Amino acid sequence: MNIKSLNEEIEKINRYLKNCRWMDFEICQLSFIRIEVGGQIDEILNKFAISIFFEQPTFVQCPLLWRLDDSKKFIELASEEEFKEINKKYFIEEGNFLFKINMEDYTEPAYIAARDIKCCIHDENPFRNFS
Repeated sequence: MNIKSLNEEIEKINRYLKNCRWMDFEICQLSFIRIEVGGQIDEILNKFAISIFFEQPTFVQCPLLWRLDDSKKFIELASEEEFKEINKKYFIEEGNFLFKINMEDYTEPAYIAARDIKCCIHDENPFRNFS
């Protein structure tokens, strides 16, 4: 994936979540092929409003469940300094991007290194019944 497409996908995710009042996230699939992070507003409904796919992941540092921190961008590329710090410890393979995810109630962000990111929005307006 080129950097322009990558940034467009990140912006699509952040734009969608900026309009959300809350969202609970979970890692619902984890393999060497793909990590799927699903976001939902109600666990009882068992229906994701958004799915984020990290393709060909090589590094994961995060809890399995967390909440949206709406005071910050949800996801962004890690800074060069963050990349170097994590790369010193875990040797992220060349060609991977390091994604930084901000979470509520955690002082440190989550990190996922992968070759690509894709997003699928399942519900454009998950809060329509909460107006």
